[in-house]
Amino acid sequence: TDQLIIVVGQETATTEEQKAAAAGEEAECTKIQDEVLAFQDQCDKDLAAAEPIIAEAERALNTLDKKSLTELKSLSSPPAGVDDVTSGVMALLGGGKIPKDMSWNAAKKMMANVDQFLNQLISFDKDNTPDNGCEWCEKNVICKPDFNGEKMKSKSGAAAGMCEWVINICKYFRVYQYVEPKRILLAQANERLSGANTKLAAVRQQVAMLEEKLAELTAQYEAATQEKNEAIAAADKTQRKANMAERLVNGLADERVRWSQAIENFGTQERNFIGDVMVASAFVSYIGAFNSRFRDDLVNNKWITDLVERRIPMTEGIQPLDLLSDSATIAGWNTEGLPTDTVSIQNGAIMTNCARWPLMIDPQLQGIKWIKRRHIKNVEVVVAEDEEGNATETRMETKEMCVVQQTQDKYINFLEVAMSQGEAIMIENLGESIDAVLDPVMSRAVIRRGRAFFIKLGDKEAEYDDNFKLYLQTKLSNPHYKPEIAAQTTLMNFMITIEGLEEQLLTLVVEKERPDLGEQKAQLIEDQNGFNIKLKELEDGLLLSLSNSQGDIL
Repeated sequence: TDQLIIVVGQETATTEEQKAAAAGEEAECTKIQDEVLAFQDQCDKDLAAAEPIIAEAERALNTLDKKSLTELKSLSSPPAGVDDVTSGVMALLGGGKIPKDMSWNAAKKMMANVDQFLNQLISFDKDNTPDNGCEWCEKNVICKPDFNGEKMKSKSGAAAGMCEWVINICKYFRVYQYVEPKRILLAQANERLSGANTKLAAVRQQVAMLEEKLAELTAQYEAATQEKNEAIAAADKTQRKANMAERLVNGLADERVRWSQAIENFGTQERNFIGDVMVASAFVSYIGAFNSRFRDDLVNNKWITDLVERRIPMTEGIQPLDLLSDSATIAGWNTEGLPTDTVSIQNGAIMTNCARWPLMIDPQLQGIKWIKRRHIKNVEVVVAEDEEGNATETRMETKEMCVVQQTQDKYINFLEVAMSQGEAIMIENLGESIDAVLDPVMSRAVIRRGRAFFIKLGDKEAEYDDNFKLYLQTKLSNPHYKPEIAAQTTLMNFMITIEGLEEQLLTLVVEKERPDLGEQKAQLIEDQNGFNIKLKELEDGLLLSLSNSQGDIL
């Protein structure tokens, strides 16, 4: 234990140092990321400004066709200003060289092959526009007041299209020249950010490993301290129990391995009982109304995480069902008709452990079917009697639980009978409001008079038996109940899950296509559930006999 204290202190210091380094790296990454985002936003805005220019240039090209260009080049001398347009086109298409001859004859040669000329304009690499060609156009033609599409349209439609193309290509290139250096800087900044993120990930991984190791050492220290104190306080008692357990295990060789593991697990469970019970009790009290996704999130990401942070002892990987039920109990529920999906089994565990009356949100009637089958009883009925009133012949009959609705006449009478006889009753098909006369029952406002218990039911008091059970059910898929109802009842969401629906649809298909396989599956499931229940009963009976035996049981 002393050595563990030293190791834990050293690992704590190392972990804190790495955490500080990780915080510094994260701050640096955040700073770089902010710079990159600002740069990206600026570049996007600049490029967005260039998009209408390119669209205008493409629109200008769309006005050009073979006919208009053919008509233009067939002119012996162009209208005033058209030669400026062709000069601008030749300057941009010169590949970085300004042609010496920009006469109308040179322009006609350029347009000699109309298809080729159009393809040159369409496929022009606007990002690599010759700087000297752009500059020549700006100084010699674009600066002229009549150099625009509207002016040229009256002289030649083809000249107007080429004029707009020259103007927009030059505008775009100037924007591109302004944006391109920023794009290069942005790429460099992204590269820096990627490197910083890689470094940060490595530091975080190192911190996580150190924290995991520290948590493990801390748990070892706490376990060692607890075990040491328990061993000193109860050494003699533990030794006697160990000797008895060893004799028991040696005598029951077939169960030795399993029971040895169980004893070890019980010791671990005892140490972790506080956290385990906290998770299970919260699960029963609050989780029922939620679907599977929210249940998993609450248990694994909220509650268990909070217990770990508070260092409350609990079993690693604990799940509420581990405490609230066992395989034999679940097998019994499945035999009674409870669906085998996880949410339904969780609902079964909540319903059998909750202190408040269960209110089932059950539009598909899965929960109510299970409850009805769960409370079916076989009762003995007298068929014939002798003269003195003694039963001479009896038979067994099946008695189902009482099911009523609020809209049913005198349903309160059925409720009164069930309370006085300690039987179960189901009020089904509730709306979003519940009859006020049920408030004393739902809140269990029991009145004690002598040895008898009563509950006020309307304008009279009804006798109350502790064995009485009340179940509430609604077909509404998304009811909105008052907070008082949620406080008085345990809400349970029995809406069918995808997992359950898939299983039920598969069962229906198998029963339709291969009824023999459906019957075989049902029988196997029933047999398996029966085996689990029987195994639990035999084990409990054996342990009870051993615990009550006197002397040397071997």
